[in-house]
Amino acid sequence: MGRTAGNGTPDGACAGLVIAALTPGLVEPAACMLVEAFKSEEATNYHLDTRRPATLQRMGIIYGILLRLFLKSGRPVFIALRDGEVEGALVLTDPRIPVSKRRIVALILPKLLRIHAHVTSRPIRSLRIMTATRHPQGLTKPYFTVEMLGVHPDHQGKGVGGALLRAVQARGESDPTVSGIYLNTASEGNRAFYENRGFDTLRIEDLGAVKVYHMFWQNPAFG
Repeated sequence: MGRTAGNGTPDGACAGLVIAALTPGLVEPAACMLVEAFKSEEATNYHLDTRRPATLQRMGIIYGILLRLFLKSGRPVFIALRDGEVEGALVLTDPRIPVSKRRIVALILPKLLRIHAHVTSRPIRSLRIMTATRHPQGLTKPYFTVEMLGVHPDHQGKGVGGALLRAVQARGESDPTVSGIYLNTASEGNRAFYENRGFDTLRIEDLGAVKVYHMFWQNPAFG
């Protein structure tokens, strides 16, 4: 599942912005930033009650687990930093970098009960979102998946999302064996943002209260 929040439309000026790899010391601030970025995102509000502080707390727990899992597994997480502050993050799956099942269990089990209460708060809607965000069939493998791209609300519309996305596209262009980048978003504004950066809309899943846009960027260096 790849989700995006708070990218805005213009890149704007990025003076002082640095795109760096996630480090252990940045996990907690990055997780907190993702909570702020996603708490108003359409798909999040469709199946979670983000008005409750407990929901936001559990979102932070889940994001922290995901970031630590990617960090320990060597999967890429791009962080946008300015003056030491985390303004945005992009979590990327490269299918050629496996994640140990033992490591997943070790990270998740200690907090399973708290996570369970979070993901089942609206179980039917959660199931619909999970179904609607499944990858489309027929995508040429291997391809990158943007699991999450979030920008703190205070820094949206300033080019942070664009800078993170360019870093991933550059990674793809440097490797002709990668077919492209897949992601999905529940925001019409974000859909336009990605289309302006070379992504095509492959499919739209209409859940009534929210639409999920499946999008793909074809790597020009592929093949």
